[in-house]
Amino acid sequence: TMAELLIAALFGMIVMATLYGFFRQQLFNLLSQETKTATMEDARGALDMMVRELRNAGSWGTGTAPSGCSRVVAATAKSIRIQADLDGAGGCDANTTGEDVTYDIGNATDTCPGSIIRRNTKCLIANVVATSLFTYYKSDNNSFTPANTSADRDLIKRVKITFSVQVPEPTPEGKAAGRNITST
Repeated sequence: TMAELLIAALFGMIVMATLYGFFRQQLFNLLSQETKTATMEDARGALDMMVRELRNAGSWGTGTAPSGCSRVVAATAKSIRIQADLDGAGGCDANTTGEDVTYDIGNATDTCPGSIIRRNTKCLIANVVATSLFTYYKSDNNSFTPANTSADRDLIKRVKITFSVQVPEPTPEGKAAGRNITST
């Protein structure tokens, strides 16, 4: 009868609405997780590169520092400049990959939004949140702020890198509420 068809259609619509709500929520969870994973991968990639190059700082192909080269050239809370002689040519050539590297915090560019970590003035990672990027430690594991002297920079034995990548949450609810996804 017509009444039975209407009741069956009503139950069908209730099931469809429930399934739609479930699907929609799962889709938004997937979008959030994908965004979180992407920010984490970007942060880890940048961190891995920074760690590798910091470990190479002061690697001298000849065994001693070439003239005009220094393991740590400059060190502040927001930047570090390091040198190495990776090819053994007796110099710290800025044109040789990884021999003269500066990491610092910079402003957005056309291709890199938000605050950025730069490697030799080029964007390494975007949407960075960091008030202090580097913390320096002496051999006794006490943190310190190195003065702008070679003696103080020679005291640096360990460097802690701390930053977060923060992007807007991609879901409609997240955008409306102004929520962000942050990976540290």
